[in-house]
Amino acid sequence: MLDEISYSDVYDLGNKLGYLPYMIQRFVELIGEKETIKLLKFNEKKLKTVIRLNNLKAQFSEIDFLLLQKKVVFKKIREIPEAREIVYTPISIGATIEYLNGYYMVQGKNSMFPPLILDPKPHEIIGDFAAAPGGKTTHIAQLMKNKGKIISIERSKRRCTSLYSNIIRMGVQNTIVLNTDARAIVKSKIKFDKILLDAPCSGSGVIINDPSRKTSKKEEDLARYSKLQIELLDAAIQTLKEGGTIVYCTCSLEPEENELVIDRVLKDNDLKLVDIPFSFERGVTKFANYSFSPELKKAVRLYPHKTNGEGFFIAKMVKESGKN
Repeated sequence: MLDEISYSDVYDLGNKLGYLPYMIQRFVELIGEKETIKLLKFNEKKLKTVIRLNNLKAQFSEIDFLLLQKKVVFKKIREIPEAREIVYTPISIGATIEYLNGYYMVQGKNSMFPPLILDPKPHEIIGDFAAAPGGKTTHIAQLMKNKGKIISIERSKRRCTSLYSNIIRMGVQNTIVLNTDARAIVKSKIKFDKILLDAPCSGSGVIINDPSRKTSKKEEDLARYSKLQIELLDAAIQTLKEGGTIVYCTCSLEPEENELVIDRVLKDNDLKLVDIPFSFERGVTKFANYSFSPELKKAVRLYPHKTNGEGFFIAKMVKESGKN
């Protein structure tokens, strides 16, 4: 179907695929016309289903065997030992006995990188801000071997239901769920060793999963999200121990929600960016009228068409001694 669409340039293609014009202009400024065309075409495809095996319930080899018994064909993902890409399944992968018993979570491949980059340890106190529906919380628990403590924070009471349900289903025992705004956690006096902030965002990186994002967010919405993200990140910094780590991520490709946010908090806090040891595109240091710290090259951008997954921005920071 897509191959049958004729277009004169990237803007014409964007219009025919239903994007708001400002989005195409921004994509072109970020990655150029040729890459934007590749991105737009990729967003019309359907991603392969990916699952995360849960060794809190069973060994990976045992879960692999159970899937093979059901004639499910899958392949391993080199960078993520717990991930399996489903090549073919004769059954609904989200309705098996194994799924219901928490042997695996249906989860986007690229959303597994933030917990891996956070690198939580069994003895630590971890904060997961904006945690529903629980993919990253349960992944963190798995990496911690169900030890230590996770404070999983979710503002929406409705979304807390799915968060709690997934925690129970996946056999997580080291997590407390707080139904509150993460910005209010400062009052609790909790101090975290590490924090994952998967911030609310415009979602321009997940259009492949949600085509409504082509039109649901206006350019003026970016400033609103950016303000919220900075406030959430400020709260996270205040509750982080000296020497602690924050991983900030969004499923947005917009610099105002990513590099701009990190650039602002770096100026106001004793934080340093840490290199992320995956071979993704690096963060941008210039966009439109913005110039960001050269340190932003330590952050990474996961473009959908280059990573065969959802779009993400990820930055890892360590808190040094100082103001907070």
